[in-house]
Amino acid sequence: MLLVLLALPACERAGTPTGTAAGEGQILPAFFIRTAQDERRAFERPPARLLLLNLWAIWCPPCREEMPALQRLADSPALAGLRVFGLAVEKDRFLLAEFLRKYQIRFPNPRIEKQEAETRLGLREYPLTLLVDAEGRILARLSGAWDWDDAGIRHLLQQLVQGQPVAAEAIREAFRASRRAAGRQAPQS
Repeated sequence: MLLVLLALPACERAGTPTGTAAGEGQILPAFFIRTAQDERRAFERPPARLLLLNLWAIWCPPCREEMPALQRLADSPALAGLRVFGLAVEKDRFLLAEFLRKYQIRFPNPRIEKQEAETRLGLREYPLTLLVDAEGRILARLSGAWDWDDAGIRHLLQQLVQGQPVAAEAIREAFRASRRAAGRQAPQS
């Protein structure tokens, strides 16, 4: 499974964002999600030292491949201040519910409309991960699938959860280093 994850770092481009996307160093913008009951609601950032927002789609193989590792990350006692939150770009709520049940994904995964993801969050390819600090500031935008079980990535996330200041370029470099260690080319971040 890891070979597929590393061989398929990102899926096709989602489109060109039409609005001002959330950039590194900016506050996470307001956006809307759809609940499991199909209610449209404003996203409320959960309290956390570090929020990992993963925008993904069921049809995207790298997105599906990294889901179990994201669940292990969410379950990790060493990262108690981390909240993993998926944002599924999926119209069919029943298909999403079945996927989450089948693969035992328990971290929150509301749906987000593609236009909302592109315009408000700057989604251009799947998956896209945003690391957000406790004040709501975007620390890093990471395109493509990652090995969330990688010791270097987990160490970096632990530093961020502990509130240690880490520059966006240092975050991207830690992720690129995990790809180099695996012998694969890192996607552009």
